[in-house]
Amino acid sequence: MDFKQSLLTIDDSENLYLCFTLDYNIYALSAQNVLEVTTLPMINEPQKMPEFIVGILNYNDMFINVADIRKIFSLPQKKYELSNKVIIIKGDESLIAIIVDEVTDFFTAIPSQIQRVMGENSNNIVKTFYKIDENVINIINIEQLENTIKSAHSMNNTTNYSELFPSDENSICILQKRRNDIASIPEMNLDTSIYGKDQYVLFKINKHTYCIYSLFVKELISLKNYPVTKIPYTPDFIKGIINLKGNFYTVYDLKSFIGYTNNDFHNPQIAAPPHLHEKSNEEKIIVIESSELKIAFIVDDIIDIINISKDYIEPKNDMTLDNLYINAEAYIDGKVYNILNVEKLINDERLYVDNSN
Repeated sequence: MDFKQSLLTIDDSENLYLCFTLDYNIYALSAQNVLEVTTLPMINEPQKMPEFIVGILNYNDMFINVADIRKIFSLPQKKYELSNKVIIIKGDESLIAIIVDEVTDFFTAIPSQIQRVMGENSNNIVKTFYKIDENVINIINIEQLENTIKSAHSMNNTTNYSELFPSDENSICILQKRRNDIASIPEMNLDTSIYGKDQYVLFKINKHTYCIYSLFVKELISLKNYPVTKIPYTPDFIKGIINLKGNFYTVYDLKSFIGYTNNDFHNPQIAAPPHLHEKSNEEKIIVIESSELKIAFIVDDIIDIINISKDYIEPKNDMTLDNLYINAEAYIDGKVYNILNVEKLINDERLYVDNSN
Protein backbone atom coordinates (compact mmCIF):
# COMPACT_ATOMS: atom_id res chain seq x y z
CA MET A 1 0.00 0.00 0.00
CA ASP A 2 1.44 3.35 -1.05
CA PHE A 3 0.61 6.20 1.30
CA LYS A 4 1.36 9.52 -0.34
CA GLN A 5 -1.27 12.05 0.64
CA SER A 6 -2.08 13.68 3.95
CA LEU A 7 -5.37 12.56 5.48
CA LEU A 8 -6.59 16.15 5.45
CA THR A 9 -5.82 17.77 2.10
CA ILE A 10 -4.98 21.35 3.03
CA ASP A 11 -2.10 21.90 0.62
CA ASP A 12 -4.35 23.58 -1.97
CA SER A 13 -4.58 26.73 0.13
CA GLU A 14 -5.76 28.93 -2.76
CA ASN A 15 -9.02 26.96 -2.96
CA LEU A 16 -9.49 26.22 0.75
CA TYR A 17 -12.49 27.91 2.38
CA LEU A 18 -13.69 28.27 5.97
CA CYS A 19 -17.46 27.93 6.44
CA PHE A 20 -19.60 29.71 9.01
CA THR A 21 -23.31 30.22 9.63
CA LEU A 22 -25.67 33.12 10.22
CA ASP A 23 -29.11 31.79 11.10
CA TYR A 24 -29.66 29.02 8.54
CA ASN A 25 -27.44 30.57 5.88
CA ILE A 26 -23.98 29.16 5.12
CA TYR A 27 -21.13 31.47 4.15
CA ALA A 28 -17.47 30.91 3.35
CA LEU A 29 -14.23 32.90 3.42
CA SER A 30 -10.97 32.16 1.68
CA ALA A 31 -8.90 30.39 4.35
CA GLN A 32 -5.81 32.27 3.22
CA ASN A 33 -7.33 35.43 4.69
CA VAL A 34 -8.36 33.90 8.02
CA LEU A 35 -5.90 34.64 10.81
CA GLU A 36 -7.82 33.18 13.71
CA VAL A 37 -11.17 31.95 14.98
CA THR A 38 -12.06 32.62 18.60
CA THR A 39 -15.10 32.69 20.85
CA LEU A 40 -16.86 35.98 21.48
CA PRO A 41 -14.84 38.26 23.80
CA MET A 42 -15.76 41.52 25.46
CA ILE A 43 -15.42 44.27 22.86
CA ASN A 44 -14.44 47.86 23.59
CA GLU A 45 -17.20 50.27 22.62
CA PRO A 46 -16.24 53.90 21.96
CA GLN A 47 -19.06 56.41 22.25
CA LYS A 48 -19.56 56.83 18.52
CA MET A 49 -19.16 54.00 16.03
CA PRO A 50 -20.14 53.85 12.36
CA GLU A 51 -22.78 51.59 10.89
CA PHE A 52 -22.12 47.81 11.09
CA ILE A 53 -19.26 48.30 13.60
CA VAL A 54 -19.85 46.72 17.02
CA GLY A 55 -16.65 48.07 18.55
CA ILE A 56 -12.87 47.71 18.74
CA LEU A 57 -10.88 44.58 19.61
CA ASN A 58 -7.30 44.59 20.86
CA TYR A 59 -5.75 41.72 18.91
CA ASN A 60 -2.05 41.05 19.56
CA ASP A 61 -1.63 44.72 20.51
CA MET A 62 -3.39 45.88 17.33
CA PHE A 63 -6.79 47.58 17.47
CA ILE A 64 -9.19 46.30 14.81
CA ASN A 65 -12.83 46.93 13.94
CA VAL A 66 -15.38 44.26 14.83
CA ALA A 67 -18.28 44.12 12.38
CA ASP A 68 -21.71 42.56 12.67
CA ILE A 69 -22.37 41.45 9.10
CA ARG A 70 -25.92 40.35 9.89
CA LYS A 71 -26.84 43.97 9.34
CA ILE A 72 -24.98 44.11 6.03
CA PHE A 73 -27.03 41.14 4.83
CA SER A 74 -30.26 42.60 6.24
CA LEU A 75 -30.72 39.62 8.55
CA PRO A 76 -32.80 40.03 11.75
CA GLN A 77 -30.67 41.36 14.59
CA LYS A 78 -30.39 39.02 17.56
CA LYS A 79 -28.61 38.99 20.89
CA TYR A 80 -25.10 37.58 21.11
CA GLU A 81 -24.36 34.41 23.07
CA LEU A 82 -21.18 33.16 24.67
CA SER A 83 -21.03 30.51 21.93
CA ASN A 84 -20.80 33.10 19.13
CA LYS A 85 -17.54 33.03 17.18
CA VAL A 86 -15.33 35.85 15.96
CA ILE A 87 -13.32 35.38 12.75
CA ILE A 88 -10.28 37.61 12.36
CA ILE A 89 -9.62 38.32 8.69
CA LYS A 90 -6.68 39.82 6.84
CA GLY A 91 -7.87 42.24 4.17
CA ASP A 92 -5.78 44.07 1.56
CA GLU A 93 -5.24 47.09 3.81
CA SER A 94 -6.47 46.16 7.27
CA LEU A 95 -7.51 43.47 9.72
CA ILE A 96 -11.21 42.93 10.30
CA ALA A 97 -13.12 40.85 12.84
CA ILE A 98 -16.65 39.61 12.15
CA ILE A 99 -19.15 38.07 14.57
CA VAL A 100 -20.83 34.87 13.32
CA ASP A 101 -23.11 32.25 14.83
CA GLU A 102 -20.85 29.25 14.37
CA VAL A 103 -17.79 28.14 12.42
CA THR A 104 -18.52 24.76 10.89
CA ASP A 105 -15.76 23.31 8.72
CA PHE A 106 -13.35 23.70 5.82
CA PHE A 107 -13.84 22.63 2.22
CA THR A 108 -11.65 22.65 -0.86
CA ALA A 109 -13.48 24.14 -3.84
CA ILE A 110 -13.12 23.05 -7.45
CA PRO A 111 -12.68 26.44 -9.18
CA SER A 112 -14.72 25.43 -12.23
CA GLN A 113 -17.71 24.68 -9.98
CA ILE A 114 -17.83 28.10 -8.30
CA GLN A 115 -20.90 29.85 -9.69
CA ARG A 116 -21.60 33.54 -10.01
CA VAL A 117 -24.57 35.11 -8.23
CA MET A 118 -27.05 36.61 -10.67
CA GLY A 119 -28.33 40.11 -10.02
CA GLU A 120 -27.55 42.48 -7.17
CA ASN A 121 -27.10 41.46 -3.53
CA SER A 122 -26.24 43.12 -0.25
CA ASN A 123 -23.38 45.47 -1.11
CA ASN A 124 -22.17 42.87 -3.63
CA ILE A 125 -20.24 41.17 -0.83
CA VAL A 126 -21.43 37.78 -2.05
CA LYS A 127 -20.61 37.52 -5.74
CA THR A 128 -20.19 33.75 -6.02
CA PHE A 129 -21.54 30.59 -4.43
CA TYR A 130 -20.66 26.91 -4.25
CA LYS A 131 -22.89 23.85 -3.90
CA ILE A 132 -22.03 20.80 -1.82
CA ASP A 133 -24.79 18.21 -1.96
CA GLU A 134 -27.94 20.23 -1.24
CA ASN A 135 -26.15 23.04 0.57
CA VAL A 136 -25.58 26.41 -1.05
CA ILE A 137 -22.47 28.13 0.34
CA ASN A 138 -22.27 31.89 -0.20
CA ILE A 139 -18.67 32.94 -0.79
CA ILE A 140 -17.79 36.32 0.68
CA ASN A 141 -15.66 38.68 -1.38
CA ILE A 142 -13.21 39.92 1.23
CA GLU A 143 -12.14 42.96 -0.80
CA GLN A 144 -15.76 44.10 -1.08
CA LEU A 145 -16.35 43.38 2.62
CA GLU A 146 -13.38 45.55 3.51
CA ASN A 147 -14.64 48.35 1.25
CA THR A 148 -18.14 48.15 2.76
CA ILE A 149 -16.78 48.49 6.28
CA LYS A 150 -14.60 51.43 5.21
CA SER A 151 -17.56 53.20 3.65
CA ALA A 152 -19.62 52.61 6.80
CA HIS A 153 -17.48 55.19 8.61
CA SER A 154 -19.55 57.88 6.92
CA MET A 155 -22.84 56.43 8.23
CA ASN A 156 -24.48 56.91 11.61
CA ASN A 157 -24.91 53.79 13.71
CA THR A 158 -28.54 53.08 14.48
CA THR A 159 -27.94 50.01 16.69
CA ASN A 160 -26.93 49.97 20.34
CA TYR A 161 -24.72 46.88 20.18
CA SER A 162 -23.94 46.96 23.91
CA GLU A 163 -27.53 45.80 24.53
CA LEU A 164 -26.90 42.66 22.46
CA PHE A 165 -24.14 41.27 24.71
CA PRO A 166 -24.90 38.95 27.67
CA SER A 167 -25.24 41.12 30.76
CA ASP A 168 -25.23 38.68 33.68
CA GLU A 169 -22.21 38.79 35.98
CA ASN A 170 -20.83 35.35 35.06
CA SER A 171 -21.01 36.05 31.32
CA ILE A 172 -19.31 39.42 31.73
CA CYS A 173 -16.42 37.74 33.59
CA ILE A 174 -16.05 35.16 30.80
CA LEU A 175 -16.12 37.81 28.08
CA GLN A 176 -13.56 39.95 29.89
CA LYS A 177 -11.20 37.00 30.35
CA ARG A 178 -11.46 36.16 26.64
CA ARG A 179 -10.70 39.79 25.78
CA ASN A 180 -7.56 39.71 27.91
CA ASP A 181 -6.44 36.38 26.43
CA ILE A 182 -6.69 37.58 22.84
CA ALA A 183 -5.08 40.97 23.46
CA SER A 184 -1.61 39.50 23.63
CA ILE A 185 -0.98 35.85 22.80
CA PRO A 186 2.04 34.40 24.59
CA GLU A 187 4.06 31.91 22.58
CA MET A 188 6.95 29.70 23.60
CA ASN A 189 9.11 30.09 20.52
CA LEU A 190 12.18 27.92 20.06
CA ASP A 191 15.29 29.95 19.28
CA THR A 192 17.49 27.67 17.17
CA SER A 193 20.51 29.81 17.99
CA ILE A 194 20.08 28.81 21.65
CA TYR A 195 18.45 25.39 21.49
CA GLY A 196 20.68 23.01 19.62
CA LYS A 197 21.49 19.38 19.09
CA ASP A 198 21.18 18.23 22.72
CA GLN A 199 18.02 20.16 23.56
CA TYR A 200 14.73 18.37 24.24
CA VAL A 201 11.24 19.65 24.93
CA LEU A 202 9.71 17.96 27.99
CA PHE A 203 5.97 17.39 27.97
CA LYS A 204 3.38 15.25 29.72
CA ILE A 205 0.69 12.95 28.40
CA ASN A 206 -1.30 10.80 30.76
CA LYS A 207 1.00 11.75 33.66
CA HIS A 208 4.05 10.33 31.87
CA THR A 209 6.96 12.51 30.86
CA TYR A 210 8.03 12.45 27.22
CA CYS A 211 10.85 14.27 25.45
CA ILE A 212 10.94 15.42 21.85
CA TYR A 213 14.11 16.49 20.08
CA SER A 214 13.93 20.29 19.76
CA LEU A 215 15.07 20.37 16.13
CA PHE A 216 11.80 18.65 15.16
CA VAL A 217 9.74 21.37 16.87
CA LYS A 218 8.66 24.51 15.05
CA GLU A 219 6.68 26.15 17.86
CA LEU A 220 5.01 25.61 21.22
CA ILE A 221 1.61 27.22 21.78
CA SER A 222 -1.31 27.11 24.18
CA LEU A 223 -4.55 25.45 23.07
CA LYS A 224 -6.70 28.22 24.55
CA ASN A 225 -5.13 30.79 22.23
CA TYR A 226 -5.63 28.82 19.02
CA PRO A 227 -9.14 27.39 18.79
CA VAL A 228 -9.30 24.17 16.78
CA THR A 229 -11.79 24.07 13.90
CA LYS A 230 -13.33 20.59 13.80
CA ILE A 231 -13.42 18.61 10.56
CA PRO A 232 -16.27 16.13 10.03
CA TYR A 233 -15.80 12.46 9.07
CA THR A 234 -12.26 12.12 10.44
CA PRO A 235 -10.88 9.70 13.07
CA ASP A 236 -11.37 10.60 16.72
CA PHE A 237 -7.68 11.37 17.23
CA ILE A 238 -7.88 14.16 14.64
CA LYS A 239 -9.21 17.24 16.42
CA GLY A 240 -9.29 19.58 13.42
CA ILE A 241 -7.20 22.37 11.97
CA ILE A 242 -5.55 25.46 13.38
CA ASN A 243 -4.39 28.52 11.48
CA LEU A 244 -0.97 29.53 12.77
CA LYS A 245 0.40 32.68 11.15
CA GLY A 246 -1.36 31.90 7.88
CA ASN A 247 -0.32 28.23 7.78
CA PHE A 248 -2.75 25.40 8.45
CA TYR A 249 -1.80 22.49 10.70
CA THR A 250 -3.74 19.29 11.28
CA VAL A 251 -4.18 18.85 15.03
CA TYR A 252 -3.89 15.39 16.61
CA ASP A 253 -4.62 14.33 20.18
CA LEU A 254 -1.29 12.64 20.88
CA LYS A 255 -2.67 10.75 23.87
CA SER A 256 -5.43 9.20 21.78
CA PHE A 257 -3.14 8.62 18.78
CA ILE A 258 -0.61 6.69 20.84
CA GLY A 259 -3.32 4.69 22.59
CA TYR A 260 -3.37 5.97 26.16
CA THR A 261 -6.78 5.68 27.75
CA ASN A 262 -5.81 5.61 31.44
CA ASN A 263 -2.97 6.37 33.82
CA ASP A 264 -1.42 2.90 33.62
CA PHE A 265 1.69 3.09 31.44
CA HIS A 266 1.78 -0.67 30.95
CA ASN A 267 -1.92 -1.17 30.26
CA PRO A 268 -2.94 1.57 27.83
CA GLN A 269 -6.05 -0.23 26.60
CA ILE A 270 -7.87 -0.36 29.95
CA ALA A 271 -10.85 1.97 29.94
CA ALA A 272 -10.25 5.22 31.74
CA PRO A 273 -12.56 6.91 34.23
CA PRO A 274 -14.76 9.53 32.51
CA HIS A 275 -12.90 12.52 33.96
CA LEU A 276 -9.70 11.48 32.19
CA HIS A 277 -11.31 12.11 28.82
CA GLU A 278 -12.18 15.70 29.64
CA LYS A 279 -10.26 18.38 27.74
CA SER A 280 -8.76 21.46 29.31
CA ASN A 281 -7.95 24.79 27.70
CA GLU A 282 -4.66 24.64 29.60
CA GLU A 283 -3.44 21.89 27.28
CA LYS A 284 -0.55 22.76 24.99
CA ILE A 285 0.21 22.16 21.32
CA ILE A 286 3.56 21.08 19.91
CA VAL A 287 3.83 22.19 16.28
CA ILE A 288 5.94 20.01 14.00
CA GLU A 289 6.71 20.76 10.38
CA SER A 290 8.42 18.28 8.06
CA SER A 291 8.80 18.28 4.29
CA GLU A 292 5.74 16.02 4.04
CA LEU A 293 3.45 17.19 6.84
CA LYS A 294 2.37 20.18 8.87
CA ILE A 295 1.07 18.70 12.09
CA ALA A 296 0.41 19.73 15.67
CA PHE A 297 0.02 17.50 18.70
CA ILE A 298 -2.13 18.27 21.73
CA VAL A 299 -0.38 17.29 24.96
CA ASP A 300 -1.40 17.69 28.58
CA ASP A 301 1.38 20.11 29.45
CA ILE A 302 4.77 21.39 28.30
CA ILE A 303 7.17 21.35 31.22
CA ASP A 304 10.56 22.63 30.13
CA ILE A 305 13.31 22.66 27.53
CA ILE A 306 16.39 20.87 28.84
CA ASN A 307 19.75 19.60 27.71
CA ILE A 308 20.11 15.81 27.61
CA SER A 309 23.56 14.48 26.85
CA LYS A 310 23.86 11.33 24.74
CA ASP A 311 25.59 9.74 27.74
CA TYR A 312 22.25 9.70 29.57
CA ILE A 313 20.24 8.21 26.70
CA GLU A 314 19.71 4.47 26.43
CA PRO A 315 18.22 3.18 23.11
CA LYS A 316 15.49 0.58 23.56
CA ASN A 317 14.52 -2.45 21.49
CA ASP A 318 11.27 -3.21 23.25
CA MET A 319 8.04 -3.84 21.36
CA THR A 320 5.90 -2.50 24.21
CA LEU A 321 7.82 0.79 24.22
CA ASP A 322 7.86 0.88 20.42
CA ASN A 323 4.07 0.66 20.38
CA LEU A 324 4.04 3.74 22.62
CA TYR A 325 6.35 5.57 20.16
CA ILE A 326 9.33 5.43 22.52
CA ASN A 327 12.70 4.58 20.99
CA ALA A 328 14.93 5.49 23.95
CA GLU A 329 14.90 6.47 27.58
CA ALA A 330 16.96 9.06 29.41
CA TYR A 331 17.91 8.61 33.07
CA ILE A 332 18.57 11.87 34.93
CA ASP A 333 18.65 12.29 38.71
CA GLY A 334 16.72 9.08 39.25
CA LYS A 335 13.96 10.07 36.80
CA VAL A 336 13.05 8.31 33.56
CA TYR A 337 12.27 10.39 30.47
CA ASN A 338 10.67 8.69 27.46
CA ILE A 339 12.13 9.98 24.18
CA LEU A 340 9.50 10.25 21.48
CA ASN A 341 10.21 8.40 18.23
CA VAL A 342 9.34 11.28 15.89
CA GLU A 343 10.32 9.44 12.69
CA LYS A 344 7.95 6.58 13.51
CA LEU A 345 5.23 9.04 14.45
CA ILE A 346 5.27 11.15 11.28
CA ASN A 347 5.54 8.07 9.09
CA ASP A 348 2.59 6.31 10.69
CA GLU A 349 0.18 5.26 7.94
CA ARG A 350 -2.77 6.58 9.95
CA LEU A 351 -1.63 10.11 9.03
CA TYR A 352 -2.14 9.33 5.37
CA VAL A 353 -4.69 8.00 2.96
CA ASP A 354 -4.15 5.51 0.19
CA ASN A 355 -3.81 7.55 -2.99
CA SER A 356 -2.50 4.77 -5.21
CA ASN A 357 -5.78 4.02 -6.95
